[in-house]
Amino acid sequence: MKIKFTSILILITLISSSSYAQKTKKFKMTKEVKELVKLGKDSIIKLALPLVDKNARLENFSKTSVQSNGKELYVIFYNPVMYLPINTVFYDNASVNLTTASGSKSTVANPLDFNNQKNIPYYVQTESIKKNIAFVCNAIDSFNYADIAEFNGTMRILEKEDYYDISVVSETQESWYKIKKVTGKMFDEGHAHLEPPLIITDEENSFKEVLFKE
Repeated sequence: MKIKFTSILILITLISSSSYAQKTKKFKMTKEVKELVKLGKDSIIKLALPLVDKNARLENFSKTSVQSNGKELYVIFYNPVMYLPINTVFYDNASVNLTTASGSKSTVANPLDFNNQKNIPYYVQTESIKKNIAFVCNAIDSFNYADIAEFNGTMRILEKEDYYDISVVSETQESWYKIKKVTGKMFDEGHAHLEPPLIITDEENSFKEVLFKE
């Protein structure tokens, strides 16, 4: 099956809903979606991953989500928390629509305008990166690295010469911080209230997490 990559807006919408996907209300599925769901989550993910890219591996993404609106079935691969060394760019998130063989990928860079189109790698979380993420999380009062696996928002940590530039987006709030590398002292802290994602209010067309039988 040949995959065609489409608008990045689709990916952004699905990534937003994947963290806060509706799980309680059932919806009618087309025959095609039902057949895919019968395969089970693991098989669906294995089917979708090669369609992202021949170089993509499951270990490049810390979380996966299978979502549907009854007519389409998406598999989302994403990294809620990422640490970016200076002058780097990575693929951070990807989604595959198995019902249309289309999808999208997004990148994140440090600095934000850094561009290396010839060779964009997938993200790999090394032990060194894990230590830096732990240092940053433990320096922020509202975070605890021990709970990072349950984090449902988006955190991007950009390395600078003598500090870390952090942005955090949750369902209702966007926050930003700077943390000194040596001391762990936090400065330039800010917060902004966010309206709930529109997809949550659109019951008829919204994507919901597919619940698989154990």
